[in-house]
Amino acid sequence: MNREEKIKYIEHPSDVGFEVYGDTLEELYANAAIAMYSFMTDLDEIAEDVERAIVLNSEDLYSLMFDWLDELIFLFDSESLVMRSFDIAIDESNFSILGTCKGGKFDPSRHESGIIIKAVTYNMMEVKKNEEWSARVVLDV
Repeated sequence: MNREEKIKYIEHPSDVGFEVYGDTLEELYANAAIAMYSFMTDLDEIAEDVERAIVLNSEDLYSLMFDWLDELIFLFDSESLVMRSFDIAIDESNFSILGTCKGGKFDPSRHESGIIIKAVTYNMMEVKKNEEWSARVVLDV
């Protein structure tokens, strides 16, 4: 499956959401980030000239997904950064992420403006493994 097949956008009455899939937790969380940022702008237009380290620890995989996407929203809100590639390691037993993200500055005069994401929610959130990892996330807009 290519990345486009591993991201599905879902309808929600007042917010936006997506389902993502991955062969590994790292792929799942990277696809979740791509899905979220795709609501905001065309990722193909964003450079990869900025790198940020990511270190997160949470209580479970749900909280880790929440904290991961929340951190990426913070990077957008505080520095106008849109990340598009991810070199991360996830420790499933300690619910932690360690790694780096690469992306670039969002410039509304040059980049397509999409939906403004206010926050991640726990509404309808799922993170599970069957044949592959899957997650469902709803974002507050």
